[in-house]
Amino acid sequence: MAKLKLQAEVLSALEHAELLNFSAAQRAVVSTIKSGQNKWLIAPDLSPLRVAVAATIIHKLKQSHEDVARALILVQNSEIAEEYAQYFETLGKHTDLRVWMAYQGPQLLKQKEDIYFGADVVIATPKRLNELLNIEGFNSAAVQTLVLDASDQLLKVGNIAFTQRISDSIPTKQRVSLSTENKGSTTVYMDQFAFPFSIEEF
Repeated sequence: MAKLKLQAEVLSALEHAELLNFSAAQRAVVSTIKSGQNKWLIAPDLSPLRVAVAATIIHKLKQSHEDVARALILVQNSEIAEEYAQYFETLGKHTDLRVWMAYQGPQLLKQKEDIYFGADVVIATPKRLNELLNIEGFNSAAVQTLVLDASDQLLKVGNIAFTQRISDSIPTKQRVSLSTENKGSTTVYMDQFAFPFSIEEF
């Protein structure tokens, strides 16, 4: 199988963490994010795809730049946010990328301060990010890649309006949805916010 086309430092970190043996689905994540295309990726287990998302965003962003986020990952809960953050920590030790989380629990104003004073990657639940938007605690103008994690669960009643508002606030750049099933509201979302897009199922 061809070698992954990622930074040598990222490949070394993946190898050191014993995460380098990428599946076809993970390789699809890499090529998708690097290409800037809109895509809906469907796989039975999303955890390996999260590794690929973190690795490729680190590869793509390389280092900190200005104060506003260039990648946004929307997640269902704090547990998934922490999972992503751990992958960024493990694979991005060679960079100065600033990765912040925003979810219910910790103090809103503390999260606003962290993100406001410099973030390259933000991992957030839709509800908390909307709260930050309401108090001008998140600048979405520079976001290049928006990832919807577990979109089939994320785009359920209670989160749809929040996610749509966030998407409306972001420039027309890359949208990537990850899900375990080819059903639910993802098709409607992608038609509205990511057209044209392609679907790849594993």
